Amino acid sequence: MQTRRNGFGGAAAGALSLALVVGAFGVVVPVSPALAQQEESTEQMSNEQLLRDFAFFVTIRQDELALAHANELLRRGLSADEFVGLVEDSGVEKKFERAIRTAMQAPQLEGIAAQLNNLFEEGHRARARNPQEISRNIQLLTQNPRARLLARERLLAAREYAVPQLLEVLMARSDQALEGHVERLLVEMGGNAVMPLCAALDGADETTQERIAKILGEIHYPSARASLYDLLQSTRASTVRDACIRAIAQIQGNGELHPSVAELYYQLAEDYYRSSPSLIRFPGEDFQLLWTFDPGIGLYPTAIRTEVFGEARAMELAEKAIQLDDDHERALSLWLAANMSRDINQPSGYENPVYPDDRKSALFYMVMAGSEASQRVLARAIADADTPLMRRTIEALSRSAGGASLWEGLGSQRPLLDALSYPDRRVQFEAALAIGKAKPRAPFAGSDRVTPILASAVRHASARYALVLADSANRRDELHQILESLGYTVLQSGTSISDMAAVISEAPGVDMVVSDLPRSGSLSLIDDVRSTPKLSVTPILAILPGSAWTELISRFATDPLTDVRSRGVSASQISISIEQLALSATGPAVDEVEAEVYALSALSVLRDLAISRNPVLRADDAEASLILALDETSGQVRLSVADVLARIDSGRSQRALAEAMFDATGDDQLDLIQRVSESAKNFGNLLEPRQQRRLIEMIDSGADEIATASASLVGTLNLSERNLSDLILD
Repeated sequence: MQTRRNGFGGAAAGALSLALVVGAFGVVVPVSPALAQQEESTEQMSNEQLLRDFAFFVTIRQDELALAHANELLRRGLSADEFVGLVEDSGVEKKFERAIRTAMQAPQLEGIAAQLNNLFEEGHRARARNPQEISRNIQLLTQNPRARLLARERLLAAREYAVPQLLEVLMARSDQALEGHVERLLVEMGGNAVMPLCAALDGADETTQERIAKILGEIHYPSARASLYDLLQSTRASTVRDACIRAIAQIQGNGELHPSVAELYYQLAEDYYRSSPSLIRFPGEDFQLLWTFDPGIGLYPTAIRTEVFGEARAMELAEKAIQLDDDHERALSLWLAANMSRDINQPSGYENPVYPDDRKSALFYMVMAGSEASQRVLARAIADADTPLMRRTIEALSRSAGGASLWEGLGSQRPLLDALSYPDRRVQFEAALAIGKAKPRAPFAGSDRVTPILASAVRHASARYALVLADSANRRDELHQILESLGYTVLQSGTSISDMAAVISEAPGVDMVVSDLPRSGSLSLIDDVRSTPKLSVTPILAILPGSAWTELISRFATDPLTDVRSRGVSASQISISIEQLALSATGPAVDEVEAEVYALSALSVLRDLAISRNPVLRADDAEASLILALDETSGQVRLSVADVLARIDSGRSQRALAEAMFDATGDDQLDLIQRVSESAKNFGNLLEPRQQRRLIEMIDSGADEIATASASLVGTLNLSERNLSDLILD
């Protein structure tokens, strides 16, 4: 059957193919299987046909056909500019945009629709930002009203990219009419003009500085204040001073001058560090722009990855604050935090244009800054629930700080002690290791938590625990199975966090919460999790009904600890979402290699504490966990556990070592005989009579090496001749 394209461009072939289509597809009976079979091959279609049919099939909710057409269209590799041209030339731009919005709400089409939309947006951006296009549009500002309107719209779409050439018009001072249009356009650009214009304030000629100050005052953006105040203090030109004062008054709403320019730069640096949405000019894009003004070149941008844009600006502004006030401690700690965050967030292999590879590492600066500055960074990281920054700062503290400075903290703040209670167990382990290595000699608040955390690192470092919440028992079982397949231990399944309070308090930690609840239940759950101290940084995957997902997806789009998915997703998609969420929230799971490193590090510290008989961090507080670890571990970790137990003054520890020795064979048994002997040398014979008798049996039944080692142990235990005779005769 030969198909006929309707006005929309879809493959509608009349009543035989579609049972009924009413109005603008208000009532639809799905396309019959026959139509799908008879549809001509997508490979033979033109690009325009593919585009039109994609939009058509989305509208009538034939998702498989829409997916096939979209895939073929992407396979052809159109550039972004070519794709925009295709959409515009086909005359279906509005229908395409409606189809994209619809497809984004369909689980099967969500991914492909996002790709098409990104390609379309990228093409629009590339056109608007082309320097030749910008230059041409600037010249059109003095033409007829329609040309001016189109030029204005295109220049506004170019945003920051248009500012250098607009500023050139003002600096040339050759066309007053054009300059007037440019000034009005820059004011209309608002925040998109502020950062480049502020950069130009430092270095432009006085006349241009005066005009820029006037424009910034009319824009009213607070982020311009620091630069205006800085120029106000540094300029010698009265006209520039007056322009700065007027602009500051317009922005602030009053003429009162701020007493500290350094503080203004610091406050703005804080806003950039926290990625204030009003300061991100290209949200959702891979790159942002940093601006520099050179009198010989003019204003020019440097593209920088979005992941490290906020950090770069925070460092730049903090440096200005420090230049103006070298005692500004908060600016210094902010610079350290921003630099360390840059190092953490920078994509692998990326050459940062403002922080070259030959510059000193972020850790170098943090270590050199000393304990007080590093603890300010740690306090910031805890307040922000910034787990990666916390871990790197604890690493710096453990290298550079020692003694009471680690736990005395900053005034009323005790950042390193607070880290012992932080929900992420990596942070707990590393904070406990840092304190343990410092070997405190006087008690302090929280010291009782250190040794149990070190013991937990021996037994639980690689474990991952999860909670499941759903109204349906069957759904809870499904989610339980998914989590277990990913290596999680599900602590409990239920319908509310309050029902799980007991198991949460007893668990070493909770690494993931997965829920499938209605909209209100999901929102309540997220609030409950975030307000529960032990769960405050636990990632949440909330599976929602379709309508609720559509409503809430934007709310949590920038929350690294929360992901929302539509109820139509498959088990494999849920698994992928859990793994991606865990990776972005807490980093890779602790694998066996990392777990062994944590265990051996903790055991090394516990051994040193036991040998030194530390009066504050008592190794015997870990005794119960270490005895259990004798049965749960192997190899070097087990031997290190035995090393610590051999140095704990306890009959329980010595007897546990003896039981492990009896059950071992070969070299393992020889190693454990040595540990029992070490315990006996330190604390005497604490074995039970039955264990002593069993030791004599080892002398009789063991191989020569085992028998000799056992005999040596008997001597170390200092059994009396009478007891030894009785044991031999018995």
